Amino acid sequence: MMRLAEVQTSREPGQAPVSLHIRPAWHRGTRVSWVLLPDPATVPKTRRRVRRELAAWGVGEHGDVVELLVSEVVTNAMRHSWGAVMTISIEGATLRCEVQDTNPALPQVCSAHEGDEGGRGMYLMEALSDSWGSYRVPAGKVVWFETTCPAEALAAAAG
Repeated sequence: MMRLAEVQTSREPGQAPVSLHIRPAWHRGTRVSWVLLPDPATVPKTRRRVRRELAAWGVGEHGDVVELLVSEVVTNAMRHSWGAVMTISIEGATLRCEVQDTNPALPQVCSAHEGDEGGRGMYLMEALSDSWGSYRVPAGKVVWFETTCPAEALAAAAG
């Protein structure tokens, strides 16, 4: 079942809010979602939230890679849209992150040159995640990635 959340993402007074579809991640494991507003503090605040959740789930040692990938997808959402919803979830050994934003343009792997400030995010996604992708939704797109948590961290969390 899909839930809708109204998020005021307009920057001009009097404009109607944009509806973001909050779709649960693909499984029934532990899950948390946040509305991300277009604010300079959003990316570092989101990294801290993710690190706290991973620690609570017992997989905090896995946080560096996940934090870097979250930083990439959230930065792109804040740079290219008017707001987003991020969901992280874990089931078994698979950690999944989804960021839904209001821009329908799918991410592209592009060539970054030596002096370029950006253009390497999708290369990082390819190198550090087990899988990643994107798809369009009626109100924009979802960019997602998955990583595998170390078995020893999951065993420690379970017992």
